[in-house]
Amino acid sequence: MVIKYEIQGDVAWITLDREEKLNSFDEKHWYDLGNYIRKSNGEALALVLTGKGRSFSAGDDIFAMLSIENEEKSRNFFSSLSYAINSILSLEIPFISVVNGIAYGGGCEILLLSDIVIASTNSRFSIPEGRLGLIPPMALAFGENLIGRSIRRLAITGEEIGSEEARLLGIVDYVVPEDKLYEKVDHVLSMIKKMSPNSIRVMKKWFRLNSSNLEKTIYDLTRMVLDDDAIKRMKDFTLRKKR
Repeated sequence: MVIKYEIQGDVAWITLDREEKLNSFDEKHWYDLGNYIRKSNGEALALVLTGKGRSFSAGDDIFAMLSIENEEKSRNFFSSLSYAINSILSLEIPFISVVNGIAYGGGCEILLLSDIVIASTNSRFSIPEGRLGLIPPMALAFGENLIGRSIRRLAITGEEIGSEEARLLGIVDYVVPEDKLYEKVDHVLSMIKKMSPNSIRVMKKWFRLNSSNLEKTIYDLTRMVLDDDAIKRMKDFTLRKKR
């Protein structure tokens, strides 16, 4: 099992457990993530998402995207991404992401959609899709509304930043030493549990983001992944990884 789902008390935990792939997502794993997120809506007071090993998530699995051969397969792949994102957007409970290590691409973009992000001091963040001839759909659809114009720099340069800068930009809420991560999670959950679930449900309704631009950015991505430039860049990336 590469995505683990469990209920601990009244909290749902999703753990990305694909260490050898830096917890990256292929078509199936995006669907699985969406399904577990929707499952948590009726079972828990809060949802915590984290990754096993040295990565929260490196985003899309580049090897899987290289296997996309035509428009139909591209639509299927990215419909799974859309399904996962819309599952997050429709959550009625607090969504907490816990980052220990790498949060790149879609993994970093998930943080933009989280209610609370807790990161270890050694975590690293980047939105490097442009290096592969692709685009970051969540960052483009929501980023500027959520953290301001700094999302442009991150997307256009693919620059890697550390936890403190991510906190200053509004991507991360709390930065703690690695050995204090889950102590901080417990503290945040204790504050949430003092709140009325009904109050949180109504607040989440008002915080909900408009997904109309998301479908447009994902449409562009389904076409770009088949472009010769993107294919060459992804192949070069995978060759570097195999060395």
